[in-house]
Amino acid sequence: MSDPGTIYFFGGRFGTSFHAEKWLSLDACGLAGVCCSWGVHFFALVVIASKLLSNSPLAAVIFFFLYIPAAFLAIASLYKAWTTDPGAVPLGARPLTVVRRSASELSNGSSNSASGGADGGLSSPSTKPRRAMRRCHKCNDNYKPPRAHHDSVTGRCVVKFDHFCPWVGNAVGAMNHKFFCLFLLYTAVTCTLSLLLLGVRAVHCGYMIDVEEGEKDAFDNNNNARGGTYGGGGGGEGTDRGLGGVESIYRYPGCSNFYSSHAVLGLFLSSLIFLVFTCSMGCEQMEAVETGKGKIARMKMRVGDAGTEFRTVTEEFNEMFGGQSPEMALHWFLPFNVEFPRGMKKVVLGYDWDESFDPEAFEPPTTRAAINPSPSDPLGDHEMQQMEGGEMIQARTPPSAVVGAAAAPIKDVLLSRESEMSLTEISVHSESSVASGIKNRKSPPPKTID
Repeated sequence: MSDPGTIYFFGGRFGTSFHAEKWLSLDACGLAGVCCSWGVHFFALVVIASKLLSNSPLAAVIFFFLYIPAAFLAIASLYKAWTTDPGAVPLGARPLTVVRRSASELSNGSSNSASGGADGGLSSPSTKPRRAMRRCHKCNDNYKPPRAHHDSVTGRCVVKFDHFCPWVGNAVGAMNHKFFCLFLLYTAVTCTLSLLLLGVRAVHCGYMIDVEEGEKDAFDNNNNARGGTYGGGGGGEGTDRGLGGVESIYRYPGCSNFYSSHAVLGLFLSSLIFLVFTCSMGCEQMEAVETGKGKIARMKMRVGDAGTEFRTVTEEFNEMFGGQSPEMALHWFLPFNVEFPRGMKKVVLGYDWDESFDPEAFEPPTTRAAINPSPSDPLGDHEMQQMEGGEMIQARTPPSAVVGAAAAPIKDVLLSRESEMSLTEISVHSESSVASGIKNRKSPPPKTID
């Protein structure tokens, strides 16, 4: 069966649909833009190598030791930004849930127990209404995490969606924002080095010497032996015939057509244009690097149309570059995949998903009665915070669990890296697992009335 968002290539499914095996945006504008980006870099490499290096040791050093490494990193970053899943929410994703005990509930339960209230010393369940789970109707009613936004070009909801960039042919989101910034950085570096090499060549070809007509043949023969040209003879291009048969020719070979070359002119214009463009985009992305928030989130926060759902989940590392520390490190500048501390990737993305999940929109079980049972149920109250912008719902746990929670209340599960980030083991799980555990718990025996 054909999928409109997928193509079959070398036995694999490429595309941006839910069923694609490899991520690849098939947008025509994006494909044209990324081909243009590839073409500009390869064009610059060919022109510099063929027009700007001959008989210039300084230019050769700049090219081989600075330009080639920067161009390689720019091309590698472009490839990663183009082919990396930006953080698209898979079909069947479900909300994360953080379970923790409220200190206020613990104190209320203790006071009620001491006073011997009518409910047997148990706090009453919360009656705060539960907000409906966010869904994206354009993604088959799939779950939509708090920091995700729908991208109309790729047709998917992308976590921390910034924008769709045609120059990299992909949406920019949580998992490829790093590569986009590196592409801007190294493209700006290569453009600067291209202009520097053009300046070196202009200075190199600025020297001319006067030779007599008989001496010019000797210069030409020497130049032909070295594989270059000083400029056409007989008063042609690159020469200036003076009085008494004296001619002015370029001091160094390879300069006769430097100023008239269309390739050199194209290199100058493309380097200047892309330098201005990448510097402008880079200045805009500096705020995203510092705050860890995408463009849409920043815009909504500026106009006051955003709550706490756009805040960063932790200050222990930079969400754009990953790693173990928020401090700048070497891996920030290398086009390697973003790695988060153990257990924190799903927290950054804001959803839980596994290949074993059904490939259909997640439907939470209708366990409202199980989540908010009657006060006669002799169980303790337990807070369960769903990661949807601070939503709070109530669940029920046995008294033994309440005592254990009271002995060691968890102040901040998400932001504590000292807990070894074992969120899948201690606090973070899907909504369905919580509901199923509550549903399968045995209820107390019914009371008999004589």
